[in-house]
Amino acid sequence: MEAAQAGRVTRLALVPEEVRPDDGRQLGFWGSDAGAAARAARALARVQGLLGPEAAVTAVLQGGRDYSEQVVLVPWGEPRTPLRPVDGPPWPGRLPGMAPAVVHHPALPAQLMDKDGGPISVGRRGGASAAPACLVIGQGKPLAVNAWAGPWPLEERWWDGGGRRRARLQACTADGAAYLLACERQRWWVEATYD
Repeated sequence: MEAAQAGRVTRLALVPEEVRPDDGRQLGFWGSDAGAAARAARALARVQGLLGPEAAVTAVLQGGRDYSEQVVLVPWGEPRTPLRPVDGPPWPGRLPGMAPAVVHHPALPAQLMDKDGGPISVGRRGGASAAPACLVIGQGKPLAVNAWAGPWPLEERWWDGGGRRRARLQACTADGAAYLLACERQRWWVEATYD
């Protein structure tokens, strides 16, 4: 019995190597070079000095319906404050689930067609005119659509006459890719690509 227990852990002690006040500094997982952040800040400030403040930016998450609205680019050194709060009430019309890997800005022009090669439209009630069968992105080759979900209509600022009416649809193609499409004024766009 003693031989079986010989390899067991019976005590674990955690001994701090360094104790210091919390100043909000978070070290990297594998440690960090104390001067690396300062060197990076100086390099980014130099880039801004040569090319202007918009040449070096950082991304800040914020609230919004579309993935392209949920990130704002802030010049390096400026306060990283979102324009719209991330947490708080949920955004009506926001797509649930995982965020895409790539958000195309600007969106890529596309064509979404049915099995007969006709264009798919979205009616006033938000329904698709037919089941999607083929997707062409820009001038690319036609991609067979294996699965799709939607469309989900989105009408913004309808009360003031200057609103925007769109419908979004997710499509998976035969090559294994997945896309977030948007239809506005009967034209299709690829807004994002999922990984």
